[in-house]
Amino acid sequence: MNSDNLRHPEEAEGRLEGRRFAGLGLHLGSVRRRFNRSLDLLSLLACVLIWGTTWFVIKLQLGSVDPTASVVYRFALAGGVLVIVNRLRRAPATLTLRQHLYTAGQGICVFALGYRLVYAAEAHAPSALVAVVWASLALINLVVFAVLYRQVSPWPVWVGAVLGTLGVAALSIGQILSSPVGSDLMLGVGLALASVGINAAGNLCTREGQALGTDITLSTGAAMLYGTGALVLYGLVTRVNFAAPLTLAYWGPLFYLSLLGSVAAFLLYYTLASRRGFTLASYVGAMTPPVAMVVSSLFEHVEWGAAAFVGIGLILGGQFLVLRFSGAHK
Repeated sequence: MNSDNLRHPEEAEGRLEGRRFAGLGLHLGSVRRRFNRSLDLLSLLACVLIWGTTWFVIKLQLGSVDPTASVVYRFALAGGVLVIVNRLRRAPATLTLRQHLYTAGQGICVFALGYRLVYAAEAHAPSALVAVVWASLALINLVVFAVLYRQVSPWPVWVGAVLGTLGVAALSIGQILSSPVGSDLMLGVGLALASVGINAAGNLCTREGQALGTDITLSTGAAMLYGTGALVLYGLVTRVNFAAPLTLAYWGPLFYLSLLGSVAAFLLYYTLASRRGFTLASYVGAMTPPVAMVVSSLFEHVEWGAAAFVGIGLILGGQFLVLRFSGAHK
């Protein structure tokens, strides 16, 4: 035994206790990191399950109501709910001018132009091809954030983003190959690419707003209302008919899309993006098509081929790489 410990037992005991607390701190830090990773995975899976079903639910709304009107009702309701939730939380209820500007940019890019272009793209190209284009959002985010913010992700994340895009392509290969190549198809692809690019710009606005300390619930609700306002103006200019039937067949799916597909999913998505970055969060776009295919097989009798299982394997492999090597967002 050290002689200093014999002469000064209180000091020795204090050093021992300090080492114990240091070890406990490291253990708690490790537990916290594992808990956060589990929470991130659950958030990702929740977004995938919700948005994977919304493709089918949207089809239930198609018919006599103009798509612009349906998107307006969806985000007007969702934005209003988020504003009320924010008030109940007694969180900050105001935004600075700069926060308003970035929130407006987010709303116009994501909830107005982005969604409207998706509807337009599907009018000219198969939904499977639109899904493949959208699966590239994670890869586009990698490039944009690397160029503008010098945030260069590890190479496995790039591989994972590519695998996700290839996986969605494999899932949709049958519908893609059966589509005749023509000007109409190319217009649909162009609209889908424009939608992805505008959504990437919306992610930049969201990132800048988060850097200013904007509350996620408040900013998401305000962005939805900004997007709704932009679509209303577009509808007035283009003479959109905003009439909607007062039937459960229409409003039931709309409430699902508003409360789960918008309020819950976007809160989870933007919270995940603030913690782990937009590359991981936007990988949701690659993981939703398999869920959508399961839903279609249950309700629309869509059959799975061998390529679909290859696609799912690629998507899951890519998801593992992106989740494993995407560090916590700083």
